[in-house]
Amino acid sequence: MAACVPFFTEGELLVSRQRRQLCARLAAPEDASSVPSAAGAATARNDQRERICRLDSFKRLKQIGEGPFGTVSKARDRRTGEVVAIKSARNGSSEAAAALLREAALLAACAGNPAVVALREVARSEPAGLHLVMDFVGPSLHDIISARRRHDLRFTESEARRAMAQLLAGPGNVLVGEHDRRLKICDLGLATSTAAPPLDTQIEGTLGYIAPEALVCQKDCGGPADMWALGCIMAELVGGEKLFPEDDEYSQLVSIVDLLGIPDQVSLIPLGVSASKPSNLREKVPEERLSPAGFDVLRGLLEYDPKDRLTAAAAQRMPWFSAKDE
Repeated sequence: MAACVPFFTEGELLVSRQRRQLCARLAAPEDASSVPSAAGAATARNDQRERICRLDSFKRLKQIGEGPFGTVSKARDRRTGEVVAIKSARNGSSEAAAALLREAALLAACAGNPAVVALREVARSEPAGLHLVMDFVGPSLHDIISARRRHDLRFTESEARRAMAQLLAGPGNVLVGEHDRRLKICDLGLATSTAAPPLDTQIEGTLGYIAPEALVCQKDCGGPADMWALGCIMAELVGGEKLFPEDDEYSQLVSIVDLLGIPDQVSLIPLGVSASKPSNLREKVPEERLSPAGFDVLRGLLEYDPKDRLTAAAAQRMPWFSAKDE
């Protein structure tokens, strides 16, 4: 998904301040007071401040994920018995540690947002290991889509509508609750605050979900880039397969042009394309899979021009979300 996160309300100053606080606390000597007692665990859970604890406070159960900066494990809190998820930086990698610190600050900025996985604590291990302790939610939406694809079980339009309603309420990676089936956004290691100035860096995000303006290296992408990613997820939910499965940025751009065409008013000079071309999106997502009202949402999320793309609030007001589930 796109690396821009549109739902922060505290701004970059809050993110920077929380990151500095975390760094300072991690640099401080460990003592017994850094690990709450079992008797005080209930009070500690209600404390919204980031806490520092020791990794041996948790019993690892199994590894449930792996990424470029580290691994994610399912674990049990020895103090409370609760099941949690622990994200660990790769040993000896300063880049991974920096990414986890950034993610901790961003998760703290999102504290209280029901659509984002909650950060519980930051854990330390010797020598200088860094770990984020978060709520354990369940399997990823990607894993569920893949499992359904293997068994040729596509999502119904009603299921897709419920999922999109939750995603639009809090736009990665997305987890699905084991019991309540609620969606939670996680893995903000590559995320940036829209309050921060654009960075002159390489493209960040997951191929297949990156908006065209990011693919042509525009630096001012923000919330609209995430709306594009949600459009790709929506098409995958109702169509049963990834909309743009290519392995590199150029091939993805070509696929976008092939699928969505080239409206007269859109300039694709960076691609060397100037002639208009009709869209094939409806052929890719036929009416038997997605109603006209749903297609209006999908088409609005996949607009070329970020200024024309649906916002989360505008998408939620579309008639499709007022329809009754089958």
